[in-house]
Amino acid sequence: MLTNAQAERLRACARVLKAPARVVLTGDVAPGAAQALRADAVPGVEVIELGPDEIARLDGPIDVLFIGPARRFSLAVDAFERWPGHVVPGGTLFIHGAFSTPPLTAALLRTVGASRAWRYFGREGALAEYFRADLSHGERVLDAIAQVAQLPWFARQLVRRRIRARRVRSD
Repeated sequence: MLTNAQAERLRACARVLKAPARVVLTGDVAPGAAQALRADAVPGVEVIELGPDEIARLDGPIDVLFIGPARRFSLAVDAFERWPGHVVPGGTLFIHGAFSTPPLTAALLRTVGASRAWRYFGREGALAEYFRADLSHGERVLDAIAQVAQLPWFARQLVRRRIRARRVRSD
């Protein structure tokens, strides 16, 4: 589920797209994500949802890519290796569930997070935003530091989830 702040971040991204542009959502897409991206998109901006295995159906570039959370490490790695390469230089990648579950976070840091092709822009809760770029070595180091700085938030989320699970079991 998207928070209001996350939905606004998606709407803000859609507002600046100029037609023709393509927005693709894949994975376990949060309710409201497609709606948020369609809400402020100008005519000529295509917003489509595709299943994780439907990349072969896609022809042409992607301007904005939204990847929903994967439950397993292997599925997340597969999505992060297959889809982001279709995003145009300067395009945006949103990853929902980032820095919130161990498998997704490990896959993210191993692929997109370690890539010189992506600049970490920030996050709103568990919605991380990256821009397609060609990072120098120094920029990659700074980018890695910015991403590692998210790990305390990740640890707090894990603790909160375990506390909630224990409360549910004890009731």
